[in-house]
Amino acid sequence: MTLILSNEDVAAALDVEACLTAMTEAYAELAESRASQRPTSHSYLPHALPQATYSFKSVEGAIKKTGILALRVTSDIVQERPSGNSVRLDKLPLAGGGRFVGLVQLFSVETGELLAIMPDGVIQQTRVAVTSALGTRALARPDSRILALVGSGGQARAHLRYLQASLGLGEVRLFSPNEAHRTAFAAEMGRETGLPIRSCDHVAAAIEGADIVCTATNASRPVFGAEHLAPGMHYTAIREFEMDEAALARCAPVIIHTRFGGIQHYQPPGTVGDLPGVRREKPRDWSRYPEIQDLLAGKVAGRGDAQQITFFFNNVGTGVQFAAIGAAAYAGAREKRLGQEIPSGWFMQDIKP
Repeated sequence: MTLILSNEDVAAALDVEACLTAMTEAYAELAESRASQRPTSHSYLPHALPQATYSFKSVEGAIKKTGILALRVTSDIVQERPSGNSVRLDKLPLAGGGRFVGLVQLFSVETGELLAIMPDGVIQQTRVAVTSALGTRALARPDSRILALVGSGGQARAHLRYLQASLGLGEVRLFSPNEAHRTAFAAEMGRETGLPIRSCDHVAAAIEGADIVCTATNASRPVFGAEHLAPGMHYTAIREFEMDEAALARCAPVIIHTRFGGIQHYQPPGTVGDLPGVRREKPRDWSRYPEIQDLLAGKVAGRGDAQQITFFFNNVGTGVQFAAIGAAAYAGAREKRLGQEIPSGWFMQDIKP
């Protein structure tokens, strides 16, 4: 039988410690060549709405230890919108009267069978936040307690949740351009985590005196200058576009998520320039930076002293992340009897593909 899960099922199935363990094990498998994945692929078409583009994204990864391959796909309408002094990239909820389309499908690497289908929403936020938490835990000073969090959306919520679980924070200073979003975030996440969360009017006020800085935004431009980073801080960023390039030179050590593949972009031949909402990462030589899998495996050194400014750059998502958290959700849902089952035969055939 194939298990169908909702985002609510996935959230109920996932346990914070189980997710941290699953991702740690996934990176150990990667470090020992027992996992496989391919680069993310984006395909685009022009859209009728202004400054908008249709975007189809796919990525997959498999982990030998779990025996599962995960395929993640999204079918999006993306639009550029001004936001303060920056440009924000938004996904528009146009499907089914106000919803989005994103799926994770799990396959057995033993039989090929489709094991489960679930939305990617909770898994998407979780897999990024768990990776950031592992990188931060490995690089931040052990006595770090004050977090400067830039962003107030779903990724910021997930990052606070997993950073708190990994580090035992004592205080959060929050900045995002929208005051109403900051206020709502502080109230909601303060209740969930029990942490005092101070809403700051300026990003510099949030960062000054912090031990850890985390940016989790949809910004298309850097959200603060690297000169705000002080000795002893740790910085975690999840998107190239929100990061000041100078941070790569100012921080040491710099650990990245992956050197693997980058993102492959495809749009109709003959279209001039990038379509609206297309964000191409800057070409660079990632080979000079160690990956998190080697940091966690002890193959490369982390922080050397209390004065270093360390940086974990969660630069590109990978299929193995979806395989790790997807497998954890599947196991948790089976254990807790969540979701609905449908016949696996609906997805099989007797004609050789």
